[in-house]
Amino acid sequence: MKNCRICTYIRFFLAFVLLLIIISLTFKDNLGYLSFVTPWNAAILIFVAGICLFLFKLIEHFKQKD
Repeated sequence: MKNCRICTYIRFFLAFVLLLIIISLTFKDNLGYLSFVTPWNAAILIFVAGICLFLFKLIEHFKQKD
């Protein structure tokens, strides 16, 4: 059975969230290195990834146009 791309992304997202929950429950004392994971940092990461993707697609568009 062939899965759609969106369903695959949702499954990966849920798997990563489940993995983070398991890690956080298992290693409660040693999670200081995950303190940088905040909503603000996630928003910055999404914006930076979106800008990079936009620039890549824009450059690709101009290369195909010529």
